Amino acid sequence: MKDIDPPTKRLIRGNNVFNLAIIDNIDFKEVSIGFDNIYDVIRRTSHATLRMVFQSTLPILTNKTHELIRELNVDTQLFGMTSGMHTMQAKIDQTFEKLLDFQIDINGNISYNKNLDVEIIEKEILSKCEFGCLIPPPNVVILISTGSPNDDNEIFHVIQMYKEEFLLNDDEYLDICADEAIFRRLIKSRTQWEKIRPILGGWHTSKDMLGVLLTIFSSYGIFHLATAISVCFLDKLQAVVDYRSTRRDINIEDITAGLINENICIRVWYFYYEYFTMWKSHLIGIRIGNYELQWNSLIAFAPLFPAAGKNNYTTSVAHFLSILKKFSKLEEKLQYYASINLAKKGHYPAFDEALEMRDVRYIKQNIIRNVVDQENLTLQIQATQEERERIDTLLNEFLDPYNYDRNDRKVNNRIDPLWKLIENLVEIFQMDNYTDHELFKKNSPLQLIPEGLKKLSSAYNEGLKRIKEVYCQENPSAFQLNKNSQQSSTLNNKNPASKCQRIITTDEKKEILSPLLLKDTMPTETEINNVLKNLPAEWNSQRVKRYYNNNKMSKKKK
Repeated sequence: MKDIDPPTKRLIRGNNVFNLAIIDNIDFKEVSIGFDNIYDVIRRTSHATLRMVFQSTLPILTNKTHELIRELNVDTQLFGMTSGMHTMQAKIDQTFEKLLDFQIDINGNISYNKNLDVEIIEKEILSKCEFGCLIPPPNVVILISTGSPNDDNEIFHVIQMYKEEFLLNDDEYLDICADEAIFRRLIKSRTQWEKIRPILGGWHTSKDMLGVLLTIFSSYGIFHLATAISVCFLDKLQAVVDYRSTRRDINIEDITAGLINENICIRVWYFYYEYFTMWKSHLIGIRIGNYELQWNSLIAFAPLFPAAGKNNYTTSVAHFLSILKKFSKLEEKLQYYASINLAKKGHYPAFDEALEMRDVRYIKQNIIRNVVDQENLTLQIQATQEERERIDTLLNEFLDPYNYDRNDRKVNNRIDPLWKLIENLVEIFQMDNYTDHELFKKNSPLQLIPEGLKKLSSAYNEGLKRIKEVYCQENPSAFQLNKNSQQSSTLNNKNPASKCQRIITTDEKKEILSPLLLKDTMPTETEINNVLKNLPAEWNSQRVKRYYNNNKMSKKKK
């Protein structure tokens, strides 16, 4: 049989080709332990770095050496709610209102449509969204694997390999995607070559966003409600062991969240519904290849990473969002190609997910024998990849090369337990002592109390403050730039009286703040926090109180 050409020969060249490099770790453990005391012996492991490139032909030039770079400082809005996220949340709200079709009879009893499930809801939401990736599918090339990615030097070696394979000079950028662990090593590598632009893998990020939701709401009864829809092994649910199954269970629980509205229990679940829509919007953005939706969702969700104690992701997300904001040309490329359009429409995988599903999984399924020797592992990976190339070549002769990857799955909608859970929740929302309900008898939610609600209400703003601090720590140049500009403006300002400039509140902000002015007493912290979600980052609790006092006084004088 004729040998397959080296992978680099299948790379396409051109001024409008977007080369997206993707790397991931693959590891194997020794199948068995030696005959010594098993408590004194650690099974050996072996690691390798799998490399792939997706080459997309874009309707723009992609190899410009000189690109516009935005200057960032501490005042640059990188995190928090955006108008795009508000728009998406409104679409999801409208979807629930339309499908549930609430009706109130003459006796005041409420009825609603029960003939719906997750698939129906998702289909309706997707009909309101704009699809992306409207370009031909990419040229996929699996490149030669290298050593373990758990070493900064090895990661930089991988970068140098891509640089040679893409024929890049020192002034051209390398766009490279990886999971969070490798992303942090890529950030370190920028000290050796500043033209590296790391991209945080959307699939791994989505998985960790789901973990954040479970961490934040674990003490509010979310796990125990999951048992009501026949979910077992709650420890695995919390650890997001099976991402697809966990994602589905959380989707089902969100239908219940779409039905709620007041008292501690209801307000806690409304927070869950609000944060869920951020995660769900990010996932939808991946599946339909919509960059704006992915970007808005991640920006809005970012403060929840520090709120859940996800320190590594807090740092990585801060770096990633600053890179996107800084490099407008990278954003322009991702506008055209935000996901991998290798599956049917509405099921596009993220960059790192495509590598995981297409290469990592296939290799793990086909590696044979007890692989712990690094050289042996490298040879087996190369042989498996060549076999995959031959199979793809054969299938492409007879099938659509971009559709045979996707298989529909038969899943359990749990529709009957779902509506039983909703009926129980409706009862709970009408009870004063809701913790006495059957759902909470076995495991009482510890934080479903006023103090827990207060903690949850302040979590987002505290997280927003923390991730801004992390950004300043990780980007001291941005902080110094802002400090220098402030000093310069102070020196140039000869009139001391003009140092304190009056801050003008726009009509849009006045409309957001107007409900607070209807109160005769100072708004509570909860009411202020609810308003702050819709205001820019420069607004805080003290500024809202000052606005309330100033406007109330002016009204009294009139």
